Amino acid sequence: MVSPELNMYIDRIEETAYYEEKLVLAVRGFVDLFPFMGAILCNYSTLSQMGEGLWSILDQELCSIRDIRVDMRNMPLIQHAIREQRAVLLDSEAIRQFPPNLVYGAPYALILPISYGPNVLGYAGISWHQDGCSGINQQLVQSLSAYCLMLGKVLATDSLRPKTVKLSRREVEVMQRISWGESVKEMADWMGISEFTVQDYIKSALKKLGVQNRAQGVADAIRQRIIC
Repeated sequence: MVSPELNMYIDRIEETAYYEEKLVLAVRGFVDLFPFMGAILCNYSTLSQMGEGLWSILDQELCSIRDIRVDMRNMPLIQHAIREQRAVLLDSEAIRQFPPNLVYGAPYALILPISYGPNVLGYAGISWHQDGCSGINQQLVQSLSAYCLMLGKVLATDSLRPKTVKLSRREVEVMQRISWGESVKEMADWMGISEFTVQDYIKSALKKLGVQNRAQGVADAIRQRIIC
């Protein structure tokens, strides 16, 4: 049975306006609702079988890990968890096979797929239980799995909302180029306009999207399929 506290937390995520903030709350939930000190949240693409880092949290310190991309075909234990859509506990020997920037020195990790129906949207890796690996029991895994299922529904439903924002061609272009990591100067040179004009397009695009910064703007534009 799902606890009232967990239901209230999911409601909080669902009511949050910005998709990126939903992701932040999602990863925080693993340490705020459960007896763990560390967690990572990753995206998963069924088509490319690639995993992409989103956010990590350790000792309440939040960090973006979007620079991490992993071919899941080289990580069979996580791939197995994704395919079977069930939790998998990696022991200290298994976790040594993974990139250091993905495990942050954790002695073990519980891998939890995040899915909506038959589709896996991503996965979470959690560790540093207050009682060590021995503190992870069946009841806890069931509660974590329920949380992941609820997350999957919230995140998938949000991503399927129809587009309501209309950006101009230039606004779409600058948001796309921001997602590619281009600087304002690089955009200006390529587009044949001044840097001030590029800044104006960025500001107007962010205002239309209703976001506070470029990272949120890119995330929201991708979610709404305005850019790819």
